[in-house]
Amino acid sequence: MKRRPGPAKEAAAAAKAKYRDVNGFRIRQQVMDKTHLTAAKQMDNADLDASKTIDEEESEGASYVFEGGLRRVTPYYFTYLTYAKQRWLGRNILDVFTDEFRDRAPEFYKHKIAAGEVTVNQKPANLDTILKNGDLISHRCLRREPPVPTTPIRIVYEDDQIIAIDKPGGIPVHPAGRYRYNSVTKILEHERGVLAHPCNRLDRLTSGLMFMGKSAKGAEWMVKQIRERSVRKEYIARVKGEFPLGKHRVDQPLKSIQPKIGLNRVDPEGKEATTEFQRVYYDPESDTSVVKCYPYTGRTHQIRVHLQYLGHPIANDPIYSNEYVWGPELGKDNQGDNDVIISRLEEMGITRPCQSWLHPNADGEVITSEICEVSGMPLYSEPGVNDMELWLHAYRYSASDDAEDSWTYQTQYPEWAIAPARKFMELALAEAKKCGPTDTQFNVGCVITHEGKVISTGHSRELEGNTHAEQNALAKLDHLPEGSELYTTMEPCSLRLSGNLPCTDRILATSIKTVFVGVSEPDTFVKNNTSVSRLREAGIEYVVIPGYEEDILATATYGHPKKETTETATEAAEGDKPTNEEA
Repeated sequence: MKRRPGPAKEAAAAAKAKYRDVNGFRIRQQVMDKTHLTAAKQMDNADLDASKTIDEEESEGASYVFEGGLRRVTPYYFTYLTYAKQRWLGRNILDVFTDEFRDRAPEFYKHKIAAGEVTVNQKPANLDTILKNGDLISHRCLRREPPVPTTPIRIVYEDDQIIAIDKPGGIPVHPAGRYRYNSVTKILEHERGVLAHPCNRLDRLTSGLMFMGKSAKGAEWMVKQIRERSVRKEYIARVKGEFPLGKHRVDQPLKSIQPKIGLNRVDPEGKEATTEFQRVYYDPESDTSVVKCYPYTGRTHQIRVHLQYLGHPIANDPIYSNEYVWGPELGKDNQGDNDVIISRLEEMGITRPCQSWLHPNADGEVITSEICEVSGMPLYSEPGVNDMELWLHAYRYSASDDAEDSWTYQTQYPEWAIAPARKFMELALAEAKKCGPTDTQFNVGCVITHEGKVISTGHSRELEGNTHAEQNALAKLDHLPEGSELYTTMEPCSLRLSGNLPCTDRILATSIKTVFVGVSEPDTFVKNNTSVSRLREAGIEYVVIPGYEEDILATATYGHPKKETTETATEAAEGDKPTNEEA
């Protein structure tokens, strides 16, 4: 028989349960404090409004404004509350502010403390204040949040327990630093009424798949899935230069060199880290490659640092492809002195705008000489292109170690990863339009490229017989160079009733490693087409390029009698009609 907990344990459990929200999430003490403390009392200032709590003053002052493709937050009064962390104990408060926060120059923090605008336990601090265990530190100011892109947060999956989203680049996951309302959690709360907690983290600039717990139970389940199961993570990056063909594995330990500025480097004393890379395609016009990334460990900036180590940093990375910071080799093979790198990175976004290999001279956010009339704080300039997006995207997470409980969540390819490929899909569509009208057959176009150049084209029935677009494009080639890519307006067929070899089998017999598709075939064209799974199982990347669906489908059925379209589609779905382009 279990022994009943004593009074002390029961009290502790009750106190712990008290600080949980309706969804079971634990609430931090300082968050609770904001619901009953006033800025007037906390800052020991009788001139402030004592009728509103810190939380009320903040939420009533902040609202969203949309302009110029940016989401802005109106300025609002913010009272920062935090309890002294273990590493702060016994340290001078000015040293702590200077070391922990890089929003402002040390002179700013010195001025605010000397002016009595920082309190410890509701009493003004001074430059000699030493922090002790349990100290509650407060600083009140008029906050101006940086703007973020207006890109919507796309919902990938949602149930009562979790929500999977496609996070836009440039938006932080949760309130931190200078961001609060311009964060994923706050935007979801405002736009969907969802109080969700992140189960996995992405950097502010990184886009892609994120899991959010709508309840403590749901969050715990997803975190456990990611940590304890064999979860395969797939990311997409667009990097500098022509990434080599084949698979490339990097086993280099990583160490956090300077957490305040987010610098991580390959270091023999660091934690083990492994990432595998494979090229999707190379675009010679921009001298960039789209690369698939498979991280087998979860270190901070792991993909970014390992790509830099290979000499192919993410093309617009403001940290790891910054020539001013790393020199002309951009840190390849771990080149560069830590002290010099740290010193130059500390200038970024403060006295010098961020730059990258892709945008070396872009204007960006820095602290200006303009002073806010209300707070007396120096204002930041508008963010630039290097401040808003990173070409790194969390694409797919899958757990398949248990066949009975396997799952996969997937986002779309971001526009920056498919933009250079659009011109070839448009050429494939132009090929499909060469087919002409038919009563029952389907019109499909195909283009094969190598290193950014078209090496073959094909369309349905172009060559003699009941031939398919992919079949014709491949048949015209005497030699298919390694690293070629195939573009087709419709998903390649996996079954042909005519006895011809399906196009999926033809592709699998080549060295092609990337297939771009305009439309994945609906069941009205091909019932249970298995080409997607077969191609992916063979290590061939399958990329859907959206935006052409209506034109592709109209072209595919050009000439079909309207009154028979539904009947023909039904017969095809039942297997009574030839599939795909066949009649």
